[in-house]
Amino acid sequence: MTSRLRHRPQTEEEDAAALKLGPEFNNAGCLLISEVKYLLENRDKDAPDTAVYNKTLDYVKTFAKFNTTDSASAVREILRREPALTQFETAQIANLCPADAEEAKSVIPRHVSTNPPLCAHLVKIDDDRLQSLLEEIQTMRKFQS
Repeated sequence: MTSRLRHRPQTEEEDAAALKLGPEFNNAGCLLISEVKYLLENRDKDAPDTAVYNKTLDYVKTFAKFNTTDSASAVREILRREPALTQFETAQIANLCPADAEEAKSVIPRHVSTNPPLCAHLVKIDDDRLQSLLEEIQTMRKFQS
C-alpha cells in the first residue's frame, strides 16, 4: 500500500509585532480603549459578571485617554483626516497619545518611520503633519469635559 503525502497550504505565522494577527483579524476594525470603556460600562444588565470582564473594565478605566464618547469620536475624526493611517495606527495613536511625531514613530509598530514600512502601500506621513495631528489630540484631551 502506498501512502500519499498531502501538501497542506502554508499558513502565515502569526506575529503581533509585525501585525500578522491571523485571518480572523484581516477585516476587523480597531476600537479605542475609551470606546471599549463606554461599551463595557453600558453593557446589558443580563450580561455575565465574570473575572475577565472585571479585569478588562479595570484596565480600560485605567488607560482610557478620553472621558466621553464625544471626545473619543472627535479624536477618531481628527485622525481619519489622514488617509495614510491604518485603522490600527489610528487606534494606537489615540490610545497612546504620544507627545510628538518621534515618539509616535518609535512606539507604534509598522508606523512609518525612517525604516521602510512593513506594508509597501503605507504612505510616509510628514513629521510636521503628524505633529499637527498629535497637537490637536492633546488639545482635545485638555479640554474634554
